[in-house]
Amino acid sequence: LWQASGLSSRLNRRSVAGGSDGARADRALDAVLALFIEAAKLSDRSPGSGISQLRDWVSQLQITDTGAGRRPVTEEVSILTAHASKGLQWQGVCVAGVQDGVWPDLRQRGSLLGSDLLVDLVAHRARVSSGLLAERLTEERRLFYVAITRASRALLVTAVDSDEAQPSRFVEELDPLPDAVEVRPVASASRRFLLSCLVAELRAVLVDPDAAEDEQGAAAEQLARLAAAGVPGAHPRDWWGRAPLSSEAPIRPQELGPVPIRPSKFQAYTDCELRALLMELGATDATDEVAASLGTLVHWVAEQAEPGAGVEDLAALLERGWSRLDFGAPWHAVTERARAQRMLVALADWLVRSRTELTLVAREEPFTVQVGDAVLSGKVDRLERDRDGRLVVIDLKTSKTKPTKEDVAVHPQLALYQLAVAEGAFTDGEPAEPGGAQLVQVGAPTPGAQVQPPLAESADPGWVAAELARIAAVLRGNTVTAQPGKGCSRCLVRSCCPAQDDGRQVTQ
Repeated sequence: LWQASGLSSRLNRRSVAGGSDGARADRALDAVLALFIEAAKLSDRSPGSGISQLRDWVSQLQITDTGAGRRPVTEEVSILTAHASKGLQWQGVCVAGVQDGVWPDLRQRGSLLGSDLLVDLVAHRARVSSGLLAERLTEERRLFYVAITRASRALLVTAVDSDEAQPSRFVEELDPLPDAVEVRPVASASRRFLLSCLVAELRAVLVDPDAAEDEQGAAAEQLARLAAAGVPGAHPRDWWGRAPLSSEAPIRPQELGPVPIRPSKFQAYTDCELRALLMELGATDATDEVAASLGTLVHWVAEQAEPGAGVEDLAALLERGWSRLDFGAPWHAVTERARAQRMLVALADWLVRSRTELTLVAREEPFTVQVGDAVLSGKVDRLERDRDGRLVVIDLKTSKTKPTKEDVAVHPQLALYQLAVAEGAFTDGEPAEPGGAQLVQVGAPTPGAQVQPPLAESADPGWVAAELARIAAVLRGNTVTAQPGKGCSRCLVRSCCPAQDDGRQVTQ
């Protein structure tokens, strides 16, 4: 049909003439090539098909893969398969990845159920396994011949020789080694194939203190040429570490008043100033929302419980707020309810045993007090009074882990609560003597109270006040310290931390 139509010579003349009419002829020829490719696919799948089957086949296509590269009209590189290169020609051609197992690819083709073999049987084609293998090898060799004959002036064939990959037999057939040469020489690939790699190499030479002066001058000249052409990364203004600080203003200016600090966040600053500041400024926290909600509910139960309340009373309060929790899955709700029940038992046990030593003063008591250049504000879970009349701050903990006895003695949050008591945070500004503080662990496997002795009994009673002054001074400046520690592996701001490879700049 195509030969009888006579369109081939007419479209070819219009295409060579160029112009808008030539562009339309090019598109028409591309469409015809695409049609031929679809006809070949149909013939492979259904030998003996005719024009009517081809028409039905094309009408059912949603996206037609032309499989043929359009003749380049600008300075560009055509990247296409060997099949799609049939009938096309270039001055230079690179056939890449000529590896054993890839080219030739002798794997069995066809569907899972072997429908291609069924077609051969219906067409009365005798096939045996050895014949199929030899036929596939011959077809692959023909395809390789098609690929290498697309070049009219220069041909480049590449392959990799390593422990995992070996060059194809076609490489040896194309360029046999002389008898005197036993091993084919290996060429190292240059990084200059990519502009980004070239820019990186030139920049490395430019900043290398051991590089020769003429090499650095040549590198600077080439970088200037690339920058003038708009190549990314060539101009020094795009280099990391070259930009000035965005701001040198203090974190907390003096005109805003004293530095606000919450005792619950204070330990984060003592552990790592950078992480604490970034989290305060809005970095996403990895808090388990379900665990946090359950902890909030247990704190509410402790706040609402009457003095002398037992486990049944606490469980009734828990039931009132349980429906507000979303556990995502029924099985999770079951395990968390059992965990909540264990917390209530531990809380009720502490409430009973602690009454011989402590007397309740307030629950969920808010406070605000200025200490030096800092303002402490927050809320304590329970404020109790010991037998000596001293105020004791109780902090309920629902987490599954707890600090060691040594860590509790210097626990920054508890110590800051004691400092707030000493500064009159709960006595209308009148200084008071703190009687220590306690972490009441109700969620740990071994529940109970962990006691921090009064500050006056420590080796350095003023250590927490000094640490508070130091953190306030840090927040008055514009520099914070990244302190590596045991929490770095779980830190969410590693990508912003200069002490970690994730956040270290390339200039460091």
